[in-house]
Amino acid sequence: MTKSILRTLVKDATAWKAADVQNDRSWIYHLTTDELDEIDEAFQVIKAEGLAWGEFGKEAFPLPVFGCKLIEIDDQIRNGRGFVLLKGFPVERYSIEDIKTIYWGIGTHMGQVISHNVAGDFVAAVTDLALNTTDPNRRNNTTNQLLDPHTDLADVVALLCVEKAQQGGISSLVSSVAIHNEILLNHPEYLEVLYEGFYHDYRGYGPNADPNEVTATPIPVFEYNNGRVNCAFAKRIIETGAKKRGVPLTPLEQEAIDYVHELGTREDMRLDMLLEPGDIQIINNFITLHARSNYFDHDDGRKRYLLRMWINLEDSVQLSPDFASFVRRGIPAIKQTA
Repeated sequence: MTKSILRTLVKDATAWKAADVQNDRSWIYHLTTDELDEIDEAFQVIKAEGLAWGEFGKEAFPLPVFGCKLIEIDDQIRNGRGFVLLKGFPVERYSIEDIKTIYWGIGTHMGQVISHNVAGDFVAAVTDLALNTTDPNRRNNTTNQLLDPHTDLADVVALLCVEKAQQGGISSLVSSVAIHNEILLNHPEYLEVLYEGFYHDYRGYGPNADPNEVTATPIPVFEYNNGRVNCAFAKRIIETGAKKRGVPLTPLEQEAIDYVHELGTREDMRLDMLLEPGDIQIINNFITLHARSNYFDHDDGRKRYLLRMWINLEDSVQLSPDFASFVRRGIPAIKQTA
């Protein structure tokens, strides 16, 4: 079946560039005293009941005041620029486990929190674990190295900053819709191969838990569905997927993904921000690429520490069913054999 390829420029808010957002701070939301009091009250009830993150739904964590702001944030994520920054959560007041419980409670109001590693974690730390740097299947959230522009496997990626690095760790966001526009203007010959897609390296977290497993079918970098340009991109797992299949990328395919990567790092395309303790960055994963610079932890032993959630929105119609089957799957837990 011929894929529907958008060959006209997108001119709505989703196709932003750096200049569009650097001077317009409407994407920043601040938690008010009333909202913080409401969040704490909901948490204290959960704590008194002996519950923790993963053990309750949004009905048990009522947020009538803050919920109004979350509705507005949901609209921005779905229909606006595709990202927001929520500021002012008092991380210093709570333990890490308490922060996870509150974070989970907020996440349940946004949608379904899904697993994002083979251990079945729903709230995972993003911090340097000093693991083997030669492991090709090492997860991005366990390293302090630079992360290239990429997408994840859920509708929404949320990051809560508990501790920033001593140096570095700059977060960058890029509109994948603006990237699509640039390709259309400058290299329309790349569109066919990008819409056709590539086999992705599962990196050991596929259905068979095989470290050499790749996706059964190509995953499009771009798809056009229901009036929206959606994106699934990670240059490294496309390249290692080709290597593990033993089928090299063609010169045109390599040029195309190199160009997407180049656009994702270009200064006029990206928005850079340093997440401060108490910041929560929330992005629409299908219209926003995210990246991070490398970083160095504090000399006194304090480590950069963020908490990540992957969330699937309710009543999401942005994606076609075939595309959604891969990009909304999260990383299901793998049962351990005795």
